[in-house]
Amino acid sequence: MKNISDLHENDKGVSAKSIFKSSLGGNATSIQLLRNQSLKEHSSKIDALLICIEGKVLYEDEEDNKHELFPGDFLDIKAGVKHWLESPMDSQLLLLK
Repeated sequence: MKNISDLHENDKGVSAKSIFKSSLGGNATSIQLLRNQSLKEHSSKIDALLICIEGKVLYEDEEDNKHELFPGDFLDIKAGVKHWLESPMDSQLLLLK
């Protein structure tokens, strides 16, 4: 058995590792944000689902949406919408596309 937190280096502030790729084009990515780290502004070519596994993450986007995500929380991210993340504590996320 594997654990998502074991996929990432503990000294790297922002880390993303692919954990699943479907032959139909879908994928799952594990994202780690350590305390006081940010995932810079970016967008996705397709819709995505962001799930908080551990910690706390602040999500903001160019449409003025702001959300705090705690373990178990998830949100839809629309294709083409610029967004960014900040983490006030060590956090683990799962991104599904």
